[in-house]
Amino acid sequence: MMRYGVILIFGLLMFCSSPTKGQDIHFSEFFATPLFTNPAFAGHFDGTYRFTGIVRRQWSSVSPQPFQTFGGGVDVHKPFNMKRAGIGLRLSHDYAGLSSWTNTSIAVPLSLKFRLGSAQNTTLTFGVQPEFFQISVDYSKLSFGDQFISGRYMPEVPTQQPFHGQTSNKINFSGGLYIEKRASERKRIGAGFSVFNLTEPDAGMSPGSESRLPRRMNWHVFSAFQLGSSNFDLMPAGQYQFQGEHDELLIGTAFRYHLSTEALNKRSVQIGMWGRTREAAYLSVGFTKNNLFMGASYDFNLNGLRVASEYLGGWEWSIIYTISTVREKTKRQRQCPDFI
Repeated sequence: MMRYGVILIFGLLMFCSSPTKGQDIHFSEFFATPLFTNPAFAGHFDGTYRFTGIVRRQWSSVSPQPFQTFGGGVDVHKPFNMKRAGIGLRLSHDYAGLSSWTNTSIAVPLSLKFRLGSAQNTTLTFGVQPEFFQISVDYSKLSFGDQFISGRYMPEVPTQQPFHGQTSNKINFSGGLYIEKRASERKRIGAGFSVFNLTEPDAGMSPGSESRLPRRMNWHVFSAFQLGSSNFDLMPAGQYQFQGEHDELLIGTAFRYHLSTEALNKRSVQIGMWGRTREAAYLSVGFTKNNLFMGASYDFNLNGLRVASEYLGGWEWSIIYTISTVREKTKRQRQCPDFI
């Protein structure tokens, strides 16, 4: 039954895919960035607290100022004893290009979970997310056509280009849902949908013109299947998203081997093979020890820029740390001897 589920999911993903026309800011390790994939993933884990972090560095082979993205957050399962709820805090900072273009964001994902069916192993989770973001740019680091005199660049010549501002502060909203059937961490399958930039906020710097962010739709599938009675797991996953005229499909699988399944000494290693439609192929590795996961990946550029980049793309490093259920300390009582 699970085998046919995998075939169906990957068939749907391939049917939805189309050639990638552009590339938004993104993380290749979408499987290690739950709070950036769907607000419904807030609190969607086993434990009480989860801390996540990821760093991406891209295009260092073709630019003196590589694109760098930092993301992270913390989320809580069952906050304030609300058994169906989850809440988180998500932070990100993106730095791109010679203009020091930056996008800094802070968001608060909220989720609500419902159990379906008599077996109680299928859940449907809804999520919403308010967000504040600031976009800034440093025009002094850019070169303009009127600074070239007789074919020679003259940085001391001031440009006549009109600049109306260097920052833009906006409010944004997102939402999503996720349905999952889970027997255990090693036997699960789920699919979700999320939509970002619901209000299509204006991110333009100039008060006289609009530059609205189009809505970004994201479909995603995550799963894990134990291979027989062995210590090997297969973890196929996929993500398809589009925003305006741009779309991308990420698809692949990771293979996980459990070095130890003891309750207090769980250890596993994994390696994954992934692809981004007509853009890149990449490998991922990961190591888990109890509640700590550390991962890394590297993109090999396959699009038209590969001539300049020499097929080199970007690094990512990720970390996830989960704190198990916090229990109240048991009060120890001493028994006094009868002769006192």
